[in-house]
Amino acid sequence: MKSVAVQARLWALLVCQCVLVAGLALSYPFFALYLHRMRGLPMGWVGAALSLMLASTALGQVLAGELSDIIGCKRVMEASVASRSMMVALMAWAMARQAPIAALVCLHVLAGFCGSFYDSAVRAWIASALPPRERLLGYGRLRVAINLGWALGPALGGVMAEHSYPLLFAASGVACLVCLGLVHWTVSDIPRLRPESHFSWGELWSVSADARFTRFCGYGLLISMVMAQLTVALAVHSVRYVGLTEAQVGLLFTLNGAVVVLTQTSISRGLRRVRLSAMLALGSLFYAAGYGWAGFAPSFALMAVAVTVVTLGEVTVSPALQTLAANLAPEKLKGRYMGFQGLGIQLGAACGPLVGGLGLQLLSPRWSPGPWLIIAALGVLAALGFKRFGKELREDEDGLPPAGLHSEGMMEVLT
Repeated sequence: MKSVAVQARLWALLVCQCVLVAGLALSYPFFALYLHRMRGLPMGWVGAALSLMLASTALGQVLAGELSDIIGCKRVMEASVASRSMMVALMAWAMARQAPIAALVCLHVLAGFCGSFYDSAVRAWIASALPPRERLLGYGRLRVAINLGWALGPALGGVMAEHSYPLLFAASGVACLVCLGLVHWTVSDIPRLRPESHFSWGELWSVSADARFTRFCGYGLLISMVMAQLTVALAVHSVRYVGLTEAQVGLLFTLNGAVVVLTQTSISRGLRRVRLSAMLALGSLFYAAGYGWAGFAPSFALMAVAVTVVTLGEVTVSPALQTLAANLAPEKLKGRYMGFQGLGIQLGAACGPLVGGLGLQLLSPRWSPGPWLIIAALGVLAALGFKRFGKELREDEDGLPPAGLHSEGMMEVLT
């Protein structure tokens, strides 16, 4: 695939990702606050509800990866964003009607399940379209697109949340429809990897026989538990124990997105000669330091410092996780392997709000830094796991050029 064609296709995909995330970021970071503050649901139950949603996305990740190989990534993206727009619109209607909490949670779970297909298909697209030495930059640019949307959405959402929560979700539904149109008209599909195959549950789970990849997914699950604290537990902690307003929480989310946008590409370029396993270990330590600091931060300014350190972990960990998964996947099974990795990440993300919610409910009233020291410890454990895993990898799998191949001679598709 020629470099110009790859660049054009990738940029179209990134624009769609940015639009979708900006629309969803208007509403989803504030769903926990809505359930807790407006509907009086205890934080333990809030965490359980969000964990249920994230658990459903884990199944969606696996299914989407397999379907991307068989029917094509673009068709999976279109079906995902269309169904998600419907679910989000129903959530807005249910909030306006003061529907039972159980109904809202069910809609939230369905929306997350539908949306997970899009995420997995995008990662499979990049894994298949880009050669190994260009994937780190490709996934890095995907993080920039996601966080550019993340920087735009929450600040406006925080202001809107003080007036109308249903309006937030209605606006998100419109953004999903805009994204659907963009995907349909601007994103070019790539050749299906296994067009002759048929969907099979037995083959879908065959990835679990790859013991090394399964261990890698286990370490990904652990760090994703840590990563999941930003939009749920940290938001509620900031309001209840630091005394911030919803608008200030929105600004923290915007800071997170802005730091990614400003630093991701340069960091990805600077780390291209560093082992992916080492990047993952370093990023996990950034997460540990940032969340540990958040537990003791008494003001908006110091919470901003904590979020900045956490974001340094994000820009290091997220693209390295996706790149290493793509490098380890067999050529004809990129979607299946990326989906299986998504399963581990989403299971960790599902456990994250539950752990954070229970910590806020049971530990924070006694000592507010308590839950955050536990989260920091999980980050340290993940760092140790990735450092150990690096010893099992060949240099080319771990992101370094094969012996005898000088990295400067590689084609710079994304420059």
